[in-house]
Amino acid sequence: MKGWSELDGVQRWEVLLSVGLAVAFACYFVVIFLANLDTEVNLYRWQNAEDLWSGKVPIMEYPPLALLFFAVPRIFGGDPMSYNLFYVVETYVFTIIGLVLVRRIAERLGANQIRAMTAYAVLMLIFLQFVADRYDIFPAVLTIASFYFLLQKKYHWAFIILAVATLTKLYPAMFFPIFLVPLLLDRDWRGALTGFGLYAIVGAAVTGVCWAIDPDLILNFLHYHSDRPLEIGCVAATLIYPLSMLGLTDTWILPATDPGSFGSDDLMGALPDAVAPLLTPLMAGVVVACIVYYWLIRRHAGEENDRTVLILGAMICAMLVFMIFGKVFSSQYLIWVVPFVALVISVSPDETFNKRLLWLFIAMFALTQVNFAYIYGFLGGGTSINDIAMISMLVRNLMVVAALVLVLKEMGRISRDYTGRLLPRIIKPHGERVRVLFISRTRIHAPIT
Repeated sequence: MKGWSELDGVQRWEVLLSVGLAVAFACYFVVIFLANLDTEVNLYRWQNAEDLWSGKVPIMEYPPLALLFFAVPRIFGGDPMSYNLFYVVETYVFTIIGLVLVRRIAERLGANQIRAMTAYAVLMLIFLQFVADRYDIFPAVLTIASFYFLLQKKYHWAFIILAVATLTKLYPAMFFPIFLVPLLLDRDWRGALTGFGLYAIVGAAVTGVCWAIDPDLILNFLHYHSDRPLEIGCVAATLIYPLSMLGLTDTWILPATDPGSFGSDDLMGALPDAVAPLLTPLMAGVVVACIVYYWLIRRHAGEENDRTVLILGAMICAMLVFMIFGKVFSSQYLIWVVPFVALVISVSPDETFNKRLLWLFIAMFALTQVNFAYIYGFLGGGTSINDIAMISMLVRNLMVVAALVLVLKEMGRISRDYTGRLLPRIIKPHGERVRVLFISRTRIHAPIT
């Protein structure tokens, strides 16, 4: 192991950020312990682990492999508070794994490693409560790990880990076609077939084993999400609610404590109930449109840096679309994008884009944390949620939409830059025949006669 004096500037910064995050996680748990606070972990994740320990099938909103991450802290913690301690340790370990992966990917891409790590750490620190008390850091780190192996052309590991991430939280399934796009466009048929086959085999194998153990491991997850109404934080709910403020429609809030709820505060009424079934197919269509947009631009991007920005942009867009058009937009979903935002602002040569995107996410994360403290810490959630809270969540959601627009525009810039590098030159040889030669940095296209 190297001593401090033997580390370079990047390695020292990585250590400092790791120690700083360790202090933050420790302080978080100390507050919980001293104040004896109820958290999602010591209430719900503890119960999931206890059900598993006693041979019961937990009713969860997550795919079956989530149980692995709930079970590990139970090995060391035999009561809710000690379980919470080891769960915080587990989330810290995964946060640091994510930090290391971000640094290694930035190094491989020749990007600014310190900027990437700092952006990652700052966003995770702002969202500390959600990172340490929710589940989403695990799939977020699994997806960045799969991307790391994709860049190394280790496609077997990339798609195996992506399959595991999908069976941990469903959203990584959107990355499967995105990962295939560069392989298909580069005519790497072996890589594409390997990725497709391994993703399908791992997914089918794990699903089959879980089904054989108990079909409810799969069915509970599917039933849980099929009939969910609009969660109050989703974009649709925050757009509909102002209409009720104006008296144009009637809405009411079903609190999470209600026996018929889905564990969240939901917006109910004729209009929300009519909109909810439309969102999932709409979201799927927009995600497909983003992937097609990526495909069309990626066909012409010749420079490696542009290709990296494009695939990172496509993944960020897919996640943001999932949040914008979903029936549920839990605050912790924003954790998913952190590693990819940290990388794209370090890879893109457009400094204006980098600054705008980073500060937009910092503001978005800070407002989300303030909203959570106000809604659940001050108001108490449920039917106490007022107009101020709903409008504040609408502002946060509009920031998410703005982030999507920024990333799409950056992807469009690459397309425009490529078009601008195609320099038409008219060559007039002897006679009346005119030939147009298109020249780019990466290829010379066949002359058009």
